[in-house]
Amino acid sequence: MKESEAAVKVKMPVADENFIIRKEIQIPCHIKMVRLTAIQAPLGYGKTTLLSKSLSRVNGYTAWLALDEMDNDPVRFWSCIIHSIVHSGKAINKEKVLSFLETGPPFYRIVDMLLDELSRKQENISLVLDDYDLISNPVIHKMMARFIHFLPRHVKVFIISQDEIPLPLSEWRIKGWMYEIGIGQLQFTLDEVKEFYENNAVVTPRTKSFYQQVLCAAEGWPFGVRLLSLTEPHKDRQRKSMELSILSPVVGSYVLYEVLSSLPAAVQQFLIRTSLLKELTPAYCNQVMKRDDSEEVLKEIERKGLFISQLEGSPLTYRLHPLFSTALQNEMHRRLSKESIMDVYRITAKLLYERRDYPAAIETAVRGNLFELADRWIVENLVNIFHSKETGSFKHWILMLRKNSFDVHPETLVFYAYMCAVQREMERTVSIVRELDRRHEKSGWRAEADSKDAACMLDILKVYILFLQGRMTEKSISHVLNQVHCHPFPFDSRWNRFSMIYNHFKPQLLQTNLGNGGKLGSFKPLMKLNDQLRNDAYLPRPLAGYSFALQAEIYYEMNVLPKADELIKKAMEYIDGHNDPGLSVPLCILKTKIHLAAKHFTEAQAGLNHAMNSPLNIDWKCILLTMKGLAFIREGAFEKAEMELARSSNVIRRADSGLEFWMLVQARLHMERGNGRKALHYIEQVIRDAKRESRVIPIIEAKVLHSLCLWNSSKKKCAASVLHGALELAAESGYKRIFLDEEALQPVLLHYIKSRKNVEQAEWETVPLVFVQSLTTDHIIRPRTDPKKIKPKLTPREEQLIKAIASGASNKEIAEQLFLSEGTVRVYLSKVYKKLNVCSRAQAILLADDWQ
Repeated sequence: MKESEAAVKVKMPVADENFIIRKEIQIPCHIKMVRLTAIQAPLGYGKTTLLSKSLSRVNGYTAWLALDEMDNDPVRFWSCIIHSIVHSGKAINKEKVLSFLETGPPFYRIVDMLLDELSRKQENISLVLDDYDLISNPVIHKMMARFIHFLPRHVKVFIISQDEIPLPLSEWRIKGWMYEIGIGQLQFTLDEVKEFYENNAVVTPRTKSFYQQVLCAAEGWPFGVRLLSLTEPHKDRQRKSMELSILSPVVGSYVLYEVLSSLPAAVQQFLIRTSLLKELTPAYCNQVMKRDDSEEVLKEIERKGLFISQLEGSPLTYRLHPLFSTALQNEMHRRLSKESIMDVYRITAKLLYERRDYPAAIETAVRGNLFELADRWIVENLVNIFHSKETGSFKHWILMLRKNSFDVHPETLVFYAYMCAVQREMERTVSIVRELDRRHEKSGWRAEADSKDAACMLDILKVYILFLQGRMTEKSISHVLNQVHCHPFPFDSRWNRFSMIYNHFKPQLLQTNLGNGGKLGSFKPLMKLNDQLRNDAYLPRPLAGYSFALQAEIYYEMNVLPKADELIKKAMEYIDGHNDPGLSVPLCILKTKIHLAAKHFTEAQAGLNHAMNSPLNIDWKCILLTMKGLAFIREGAFEKAEMELARSSNVIRRADSGLEFWMLVQARLHMERGNGRKALHYIEQVIRDAKRESRVIPIIEAKVLHSLCLWNSSKKKCAASVLHGALELAAESGYKRIFLDEEALQPVLLHYIKSRKNVEQAEWETVPLVFVQSLTTDHIIRPRTDPKKIKPKLTPREEQLIKAIASGASNKEIAEQLFLSEGTVRVYLSKVYKKLNVCSRAQAILLADDWQ
């Protein structure tokens, strides 16, 4: 979000001079234990006015943020918070934090970086989030919970909301972290009603019974008291509505309408036609109204005590009260024709667009059913939307256009499909791609001059989908690559500098979307895809680099290290000219693992030091520091390992979900120090988080370490049981290095094998014994099978099995194809591996390739 877009949102409202001082309501600005003050009440209870007046008298900085529906995008939400903090005068590194947002980091890291910045100087600051009830995105609520959980003591958060705040309030109440202000405290008392009339009424004071009538009719509602005061021009006049509660929607609407009707017609028109503006200034109102006296009109409205509030630092900048704004817009729809209403929306949207606030302009155009205008502006700003990472609003706009049967521009639709793919909404992604293909068959849009960029982007997306779906077969790859055209973007294309982010701070590509969460598929189709991507004419060269690196990681995990090393070199060719740490850092880590497997400790540290000296984001450096710690643990240099992990811990300040790599290395160090309890704390947290997101690699690794912890505690039976769980996940895809890299695991493996030979248990049959035995003998890399080796005699059923696994089919798919149960398939595979003299699916596939 640009600073100009946030300007109106970060200005604190200035309380009216005649504001009633609420002596009974305390704002806990100086209570150290209180982190959050929640002010919850419906509209019109003076929540915003109370807080703005109270904080204006407090020493320290006040960061104010008026939220709206568009702030449900997490990146936009936190961008606004950052702008509000900067606007308050609090010193933070704005450029650093905002540029970090543009990299599209994991959401929890956004919170952590902001906390780091706020912690640098111990200066009191109050962060106010007004209208928090408009935030419905659970991701933002989760981020806010994290933010408040780790909040420094000199920072106070104030949340103003009409509804229940969806944060862990009950937990914070018990800890004494929060203070609450509700309707009961915000309702006017009789004395406050009297003070309000004395401060605001033009006529002479009333009797006590009159104030009691007002209090009864308004039920203590401050906005209702003000409404009644505006409709009481004569001292003794007794209004009928006074006999009713003004909280009734009918009565409230009637009184509000009466207030509006009492104004001159010209002022009514002024308010109605400017009601869409979030910020009322003379310049904006002059443009909307096509007049030059808006300054005088705004001053007159302010003098009348109507429902507008002035913003700090801007003497002629106002904001309408939400209730009054809604009433005015309802009145606009009642009074004006459809064409006139659209005209108001059009003028307002164009004004916002001219002011370079394209998100607000597009939102206004969509709300006003100006779909062609919205579509044109979306296309013009696609690159801005991509770089801002504010995809929530973008997706909302597209859904609204499509809901109204509007044909969205192909380039916008491709970009929308890409956003869905990144968020793993695969069903919707594939549906949109098919829709675009059908549209091309009917209209030939790909050949149109203004659709060349969209055509190129669609081709990239189709290849990207192959990775994300995780079920690459030769047939599916051939089908897609036959559709893909090898041509670059036009020379003058705005997308030439467009770079997809495939890896958000994962140390392994197998843990990214490209690696399908670590579920290894057949690498044979991947090799075919690499052959196509190697073509220099093919557009997504960075994707080719990722493809080779992904294949290298697969070979490493299957313990075919020479082949992995060969593919690393191929992947490195794609790094030159593409400053992409999402590729270079995982390659560095993989190369380090190969050095460690060969006991080349000096080379391993040298490679990591070289990578650390390159210009990298702090998160990538943290990952490399963690890998240095792991390398020292493998070497037995535990003090050096502890130093590196302390350095990485200082960088990230805290370990939480999403930092599995750091936690697992830290667990290893605790194990080496004999502190199994601390190790288990990290291990259990990793398993819990990884299971929630269905990520295989961290689960296997954590279970291996858990098994070692139990073994070291002399719980051999439990250790074998936990190890079996890890083996069960690993055997399906052929993961070996996770076990082989932990040398201390060898006694546990041997005990497991011995137990299986001595006692038969049905649940153990899910893991082929030959696979487990290979983990005790594969420290020296097994040479690739001789291509000239004579093929053993196989039954027809075994031939079918070999063909099925070579095609990349999983055990479940094989069972469906051959009308067998999964258990029977596993039994057949064990027998086949024994006949072929191999230990894993990977080796069986290599052997099948040789025969072919």
